[in-house]
Amino acid sequence: MSKMKNFKMIMEKSNSNRVVILTNHYQIIGDVYECDECNKDECINLTNVRLCSVEDVYDGICESDSIYDWLHINLDKVVAYSFI
Repeated sequence: MSKMKNFKMIMEKSNSNRVVILTNHYQIIGDVYECDECNKDECINLTNVRLCSVEDVYDGICESDSIYDWLHINLDKVVAYSFI
């Protein structure tokens, strides 16, 4: 099973499209946006995104974050994720 298929399967089972994604450098919180025309096989499209350096996260709270309307993340860069 591809990473994207696994991601979508977990999203469906969680009944949520709101996700926390961790990379080696960032904590990213956003809403998954599914679009057949714009999705690439290994990219996650997010809307309403809060991006924070993992160095700025204390007790699950980001001390200094950036807000974006859209963000596209390569699944190969994702270390962990959880639907909330």
